[in-house]
Amino acid sequence: MEKLYRNTAPEYKTVDSIEILGDKKYTLSNDIPVHVINGGSQEVLKIEFIFDAGIWYQNSPLVASMANSMLNEGTSKYNAAEIAEKFDFYGAYIGFSAAKHDSSVCLYTLNKYLTETLKITENLIKDSIFPQKEFETILLNKKQRFQIEHQKTNVLAKDEFSSLIYGKNHPYSNIFDESEFDELDINTVKEFYKTHYIPDNCKIIIAGKVDQSVIDKLEKLFGKNAWPKKDNLMDAKHEIQLSEETKSFVCKDDAVQACIRIGRPIFNKTHKDYTTLHLFNLILGGYFGSRLMQNIREDKGYTYGINSIIISHLKGGHFVIVTEVGSDVCKAAIDEIYKEIKRLREELVSDEELNLVKNYISGEMLRNLDSPFALSESLKGNLPFGLDNSYYQNFIQELKTVDAEKIKTLANTYFQEEDLKLVVCGPDNCRSSI
Repeated sequence: MEKLYRNTAPEYKTVDSIEILGDKKYTLSNDIPVHVINGGSQEVLKIEFIFDAGIWYQNSPLVASMANSMLNEGTSKYNAAEIAEKFDFYGAYIGFSAAKHDSSVCLYTLNKYLTETLKITENLIKDSIFPQKEFETILLNKKQRFQIEHQKTNVLAKDEFSSLIYGKNHPYSNIFDESEFDELDINTVKEFYKTHYIPDNCKIIIAGKVDQSVIDKLEKLFGKNAWPKKDNLMDAKHEIQLSEETKSFVCKDDAVQACIRIGRPIFNKTHKDYTTLHLFNLILGGYFGSRLMQNIREDKGYTYGINSIIISHLKGGHFVIVTEVGSDVCKAAIDEIYKEIKRLREELVSDEELNLVKNYISGEMLRNLDSPFALSESLKGNLPFGLDNSYYQNFIQELKTVDAEKIKTLANTYFQEEDLKLVVCGPDNCRSSI
């Protein structure tokens, strides 16, 4: 038996490269692309049907999310209770999500029940009938959540910040009034479903224990089977309307704390400087040991948490710092945030800190790509950009080339104080903070 030396820390080494299980590509007879990640030891599958049916493609608010939510509420063959009972009987789970550009239907199932669960999934995707009662119930639930969420300073600040970055009416902002819930027509939602949940608009990602029989079943139900095509789909056009305003205050007098958002529009993950931006973000506020966390939480005690985030959209992106602080320290917290950004513009990051952050992001990447299901989620995020999961292997190699000088150059290029938007939402005594 090997002797353990518990007083000696384990040796660590940097991640020089990562091996990623790639995807194999198939095409169904109706031209639906299928990406297969074949791995894992359990007889279980994740099959995700992804449609270009997100917020980007709707003509009015709520349409994309309601169309996606209604897929589980009844078909010509089953009602909502019967659908839930059948998936439960087979030990399966089905999830629905609507995002900025896509909406998806995701099935988790045991291999031995794939025939049964895939047939039910086919029925949901092709033959949802959108019952009026269920439509009204879901819409009411969404309205109630909207009312609750829009009492929170972080939500109000997010909406205001998005309107400065993208414009109030842009899909990436997704800002709308409560009255939209009362004005939404079920026929509009049905038409969106019929137009966008079609084979021309679909791709499929499968992860888990995959053999040829899985592909054959997909071909039978989603390739050869009758499914109306529509050849005149057009990409929607939305122009970003960047506001000339650099600062905005949203008053909420009953708020206990003030929410602060500081950021700017930024490029997406296909840009040549994205790896350097990723490191800049981590150093500033992207993990628990970041400079903002050490300064504003650990040293000053102004907040419980502060983060900086990069959002990479298909047609744009933004960088934002988010925190909530007491109204009495709002101005001081904003000053400290600007101070930390200024430090990155004027001072070189030490080799010790840079290596620490590089090791952190490499380790996180390994952890987040450790299973076929996780790889399928990453692939889903990469495909719209024309990328696959080899993106992460290239990222690790590019990471080695980023030095302190590159980070300082990026900070000076993109993060001058006049480039940043500031939003504060809180009680009126915070107004002077901006």
